[in-house]
Amino acid sequence: MAADLPGNLKDNLNIVLVEPRGSGNVGSVARAMMNTGLRNLVLVNPCHHMNNEALSMACNATDVLAAAEIYETVTDAISETPVTFGATRRTGRLRYPMLTLKEASAEILKFSATNRVSILFGREDKGLMNEETAECDVLFEIPSDPEYASLNLAQAVMVVCHTLFMDSLEQSGPAVEPSITAAPRADIAAMYVHLEATLKELEYGEQGGEHILRAIMRSFHRLWGRTALMDKEVNMIRGILNQISARTVKK
Repeated sequence: MAADLPGNLKDNLNIVLVEPRGSGNVGSVARAMMNTGLRNLVLVNPCHHMNNEALSMACNATDVLAAAEIYETVTDAISETPVTFGATRRTGRLRYPMLTLKEASAEILKFSATNRVSILFGREDKGLMNEETAECDVLFEIPSDPEYASLNLAQAVMVVCHTLFMDSLEQSGPAVEPSITAAPRADIAAMYVHLEATLKELEYGEQGGEHILRAIMRSFHRLWGRTALMDKEVNMIRGILNQISARTVKK
């Protein structure tokens, strides 16, 4: 079926590969993106990605490959995208809660209507590290047989991109709920710093040790990450934190 993605999804969605090791995989990802109408490829500390193997696997998607943006860190790669999704196979308390791919697709389509969105994919052998999933606002997993759940990097990207492609075609009518414009990532990061400082002022979680505070901050990040806070909401939260600090000092 020949069809076009909505222009906002093409323009606003970044596919981010974190430290890919196989140039053939990078080329295959570029081809998968071209197959599904996407074009913004971002690479974090990649292998050499413009060799003959990559170009051969990219086939007619060499323009996507050549235009890839290169960054040294995940933080830099997602600095201009207020909302970041991470694809991960591993589960655990540091990666909870996790959406299904279908759930994540609906959220990605909603947010990308008016916001830049990044989707992170990890290394071929290790996936995303905990410190990288911590930078994601939403985590999701790609369904596969539990006896062999690991997907090749390019396959994983193709599954996600194709799901978005098909779901976007089903949303040809008016959106069910209006999209929001999320606050800049730097402003949200500053809010989290402010929140953590305020919690420390209140000695919140102090008896449980530093890991309790990290768990609390991670929970807030996941909670607000799923909603994509707007500027006025960030300002409201910081205003409340200022009031808490002021009253703490008076006591």
